Amino acid sequence: MSVRSRKFFDLIQHHPSSLLNSARFRLPCPPYHNPDYWDRVYKDLDPDDVIEWGGFDLLNGMMQFRYEKVLRHRDGVDEQPEDGEDDGIHNGTFAECMNVSQFSTPEKAIQKFEEYQSSDNLTVNNESIALLGCGSSKFGEQLIRSAFVGPVLQIDISSKMIQLLTQRYQKYLSSESSSAKRMEFIVDDAKGLTALSPKTIGGGILDKGLIDVLHCSSGAISEDYDESIHNSRQEYEDSNPIRQIVDSAHRVLQPSRPFVFFSRTGPEYMLRRTFGTENWDEDVGKKWKDVEVIKLVDWDVLLYRFVKADDEIEAARNNPQILIKKNPKRRRR
Repeated sequence: MSVRSRKFFDLIQHHPSSLLNSARFRLPCPPYHNPDYWDRVYKDLDPDDVIEWGGFDLLNGMMQFRYEKVLRHRDGVDEQPEDGEDDGIHNGTFAECMNVSQFSTPEKAIQKFEEYQSSDNLTVNNESIALLGCGSSKFGEQLIRSAFVGPVLQIDISSKMIQLLTQRYQKYLSSESSSAKRMEFIVDDAKGLTALSPKTIGGGILDKGLIDVLHCSSGAISEDYDESIHNSRQEYEDSNPIRQIVDSAHRVLQPSRPFVFFSRTGPEYMLRRTFGTENWDEDVGKKWKDVEVIKLVDWDVLLYRFVKADDEIEAARNNPQILIKKNPKRRRR
């Protein structure tokens, strides 16, 4: 499905008619939110079988890519190209997008990893990358082989999938080398990420297709809690798995680190789905200091990049009195 086709899909799903606009309405989609569904999908796979959402991976599409700017909201300000500015096709790299180190050889990456491990401050010296809903993708292995420091945490809700990955990468896990320590496999639900402690991801979080498939199966976007639709507020929260994923990603990221995901749904729908609000300054800006959307032109897919706010910024935005104390000349209305 192309970005243009997805727009038609979203228009139908959010049609203003009472039938289509019901939060219970779903276009025909598999139950992507159900772990049992994924166990059934993976039960006949061999460890070496690979399914890549979008048809691209790190080496074939993301190491270096061409993109067009779609949207950027940074530090409370919408950034729009100035008149006459050529905003055509740009070149980017995965290392730049995630703001992590890539070395010339895997050996140098291992050396840096070992330096970090022997450091007294692992909170600072940490370039861990978490892959949500990793599935059978080879993205994690490619990160290790492409001389990123890591460690790489491959996370999936399906225990069957984690079992297959463990078998696939037994060559790493049975070794005492640093390569083994740089790859971990975790059974966990991306909506909670209970296996990870707060502020432990110092590289970034990547989702290659989980949010996108959940969007397709979640029905119309429910803006507010409606007692006529949901029996309880808990049921309402449970009906918003994407927002739960974004909140979980924010919790485990260190400040100023990115959460990156891919989708073919445009920001007019996806930002409402992920944030549940259009109030940038009061709501989004408290948690995320940079929200960027670009289009990967060679793959016809959108890349969303949310950068977690610094602790100081987040505290100040939640407590305006901090801003007043820091700027005593500020006028009070």
